[in-house]
Amino acid sequence: STTRHTLVFPAGGTGTVIGTISYGAEADSIDMGSGRILGNVNQGAGSDTFILSSGEITGEISQGANPDDFVMSGGTLGSLAQGDGLDTFLMTGGTILRAFEDGDRAVMTGGSIGRVDMKLDNNVFELSGGSIINNLVAGFGQDTITVSGGIIGGAISVSGGDDRITVSGGEVRGEIRASFGNDSFEWLNGGYVRSSVLMADGNDTAQLYNLREYLTSSNPLLDGGPGDDVLTFGNTVVSRPDHYTQWETVNLLNGSQMDMTEALTLGDSVSNTGTLTVDDSSTLRSTSGSITAFNTASLATLDNAGTLDLTSSGSSVTDTLTVNGNYFGRAGRLLLQSTLGDETSPSDKLVVSQGTIGGTTRMRVSNINGLGALTQSNGIEVVQATRGATSEATAFALQNSLSVGAYDYYLFKGGTTVGSENSWFLRSAVIAPPPSEPVPVPGPIPTPLPEPAPEPAPEPTPPSIPPEPNEPTVPPAQPPPTDPVPTPAQLPATTLP
Repeated sequence: STTRHTLVFPAGGTGTVIGTISYGAEADSIDMGSGRILGNVNQGAGSDTFILSSGEITGEISQGANPDDFVMSGGTLGSLAQGDGLDTFLMTGGTILRAFEDGDRAVMTGGSIGRVDMKLDNNVFELSGGSIINNLVAGFGQDTITVSGGIIGGAISVSGGDDRITVSGGEVRGEIRASFGNDSFEWLNGGYVRSSVLMADGNDTAQLYNLREYLTSSNPLLDGGPGDDVLTFGNTVVSRPDHYTQWETVNLLNGSQMDMTEALTLGDSVSNTGTLTVDDSSTLRSTSGSITAFNTASLATLDNAGTLDLTSSGSSVTDTLTVNGNYFGRAGRLLLQSTLGDETSPSDKLVVSQGTIGGTTRMRVSNINGLGALTQSNGIEVVQATRGATSEATAFALQNSLSVGAYDYYLFKGGTTVGSENSWFLRSAVIAPPPSEPVPVPGPIPTPLPEPAPEPAPEPTPPSIPPEPNEPTVPPAQPPPTDPVPTPAQLPATTLP
């Protein structure tokens, strides 16, 4: 028969069916708002619909092949099997005591399910409320699991395929397990991941965005598995680098912060190593952390455009960050604390082992209780190149001036002892006093000269009186003529006796 069958249990009813309800290949519909079914419901092949808002079904609902729809807002159900076909599931309330199986597109905003096994096909499950008591399992294909609210008491497990798992709220108490394939794990804005995340084989990615440390610390392990895997933190704070294993690339982006107290191990048994990248807005803090390769014979790489902060543990001047491999600065910063004294003074230190030190990094040093002294030999070591590590001459530059007492401190590449050629040191010099201004010597005070007496004013010359008109002018009197004196020839001769 191809007749469509409809069964309704109206709200407020008290009807009870004892035994199994079975339909054939038709498109059947059951709407249950009350009552009880003490047995199973077999809707058979066909595009079936079941709506459960109240009442009780002690057995299993089996919807068979072809696309089916199931909607539950209340009541109690033993179990649900939707069968083959592109089935849909919506649960806003009520309880499925045992299992929900064979679903394809499922949305859960409330209620409770014992466990979920979506089996084959490309499954989608969206959980924003309610609870799954045990595991949520998806089948082969490209599965998508989204948890924005509610609780999963067991594990999330997806099978082979390129799967995507997103947590943005709620709580996952069991493990999150991907399988072979290029899988994606996203932890965004909130939610708790209480157990390990295991990405398994494939070129996997994980993105942790907008998470505070109290959230990330709830996750004991995020394992990339074999493959070329990428882990990215965006505006996120993490404090346990040993929780992140088998990642070939780890990125700190968009104001992220990683606190290093243990080792961050990069790479896996195939890749052997990897790279930690810090962008210009992010910070890598360390008290005794290290960055190392999975294979200790390989070199890890720290690529720093942000801030390496070794000053976060109060007034300690013994903090270190060790890179077992290569360090490259992209105009990043290195913050250190040192006791500025002589060459025996302690200091925070960046240690680079075996690899190369390159690029450019600005170093800022804070003095902790140093009184200043003249350094001898190498000086105060602030970057240690060890086990054959080499450094470019322009790898570091001192960002701030350092003056303590009578001493200025300067940054130098290389020391005077064997093996220190590629390390970096602070060395002091005595501050030269500024030249004094010469004091002028006063000259002798000159004796003042007496002021000269003023010259008397000349008497005025009386004005000449012009002659009266018509009066003759009298010439001046002439002297009388004198007799001429005779010359010797004119004298009379005198006879000498």
